[in-house]
Amino acid sequence: MSWIISSHVANAKGLGMIGNKLRVLHVTEAFGGGVRSAIIHYITGADQFEHSLFARVRVGHETLDLPAGIDVHRVDGGLRGFFLEARRAVLDGNYDIVHLHSSYAGALRAMLPRGTRVVYSPHCYVMEAGHGAVKKHVYRTVEKTLAQRAQVLVAVSPHEESIGLGLRSDMPSEVVENIVMPVPAVGSAAPRVEGKPVISMIGRIMAQKDPGFYARVCSELGSSRYRFVWIGDGEAHSRAVLESAGVEVTGWLPPTEVRELLRISDLYVHTAAWEGGPLATLEAADAGCAVLARSIPSMESLGYALAGSRPLDVAQAVDLFFSDTRYQESVRLATKAIAQASTIERMSRSLDAAYGQAMSLR
Repeated sequence: MSWIISSHVANAKGLGMIGNKLRVLHVTEAFGGGVRSAIIHYITGADQFEHSLFARVRVGHETLDLPAGIDVHRVDGGLRGFFLEARRAVLDGNYDIVHLHSSYAGALRAMLPRGTRVVYSPHCYVMEAGHGAVKKHVYRTVEKTLAQRAQVLVAVSPHEESIGLGLRSDMPSEVVENIVMPVPAVGSAAPRVEGKPVISMIGRIMAQKDPGFYARVCSELGSSRYRFVWIGDGEAHSRAVLESAGVEVTGWLPPTEVRELLRISDLYVHTAAWEGGPLATLEAADAGCAVLARSIPSMESLGYALAGSRPLDVAQAVDLFFSDTRYQESVRLATKAIAQASTIERMSRSLDAAYGQAMSLR
């Protein structure tokens, strides 16, 4: 083995490295969007480990660039080929820990031999998605079955951890909340329109982010009083729904331009129907933009100010934000607390603890 650790690993409190680095292989079939950002943050922020990556890239979902010098094995094609090649890479690589990212990569738990130290990050359990009752039951049954093998769960929110422990109550787990890296202020964003407050949302226009919900909120509020911005792009029909409600859809923008739009925004309203631990709200918080979130379990567990579960509730919360200084201050304080806790040092410590537990697996 290529690791030397201090004695406190035995109680899974951390690695306490004093010798060669642990070799960690990150595996994902969906290397794009938030999963890509999270993996790159782990690689960048936890350099006490030697990281390698096995990934099927999602074209068009690129976010951050990989650091130089990382061993990367990219694959194309379908899931069958991905699983076979990923299993071969694990068997041939002599890695200390195999970290599986997302539900489909998590299926490798059924294919890897006993003794493989597995860490699993669902990045939002698949049964949380907006599927029908039958599909949700099937996905939950599969996840429950796969949870029985030796592994450590790395969750991105306390809610996600609670789901995992509901599948297996004695599963070792650690919450490693997402972070954002600072982005310098460069250039200028689009100017305000007639002094209207700017309300923003970030995400791919798709079912998870529920653009229809955001459009209904905006219709309730009215574009005569507010300027609404959706930063991102996606499904054509849902984009048209947003635009018909008076929402400006920016398309995909470079990170610096996204951050500038957030800096001129007065409020970020997150309307996703389900989440693990979103990066977009962290970007808003880091840019100093107050965040109101639709009331869903993951956002509650992360400490965001909640605006309710119906479009009318959210619209009323937005109006209250701009009319009641005490309520506005409470939202700003909740957002600031989240931004202050979202540090690379905290993430690194949490990941260190998770990998420490993995090294104790039998």
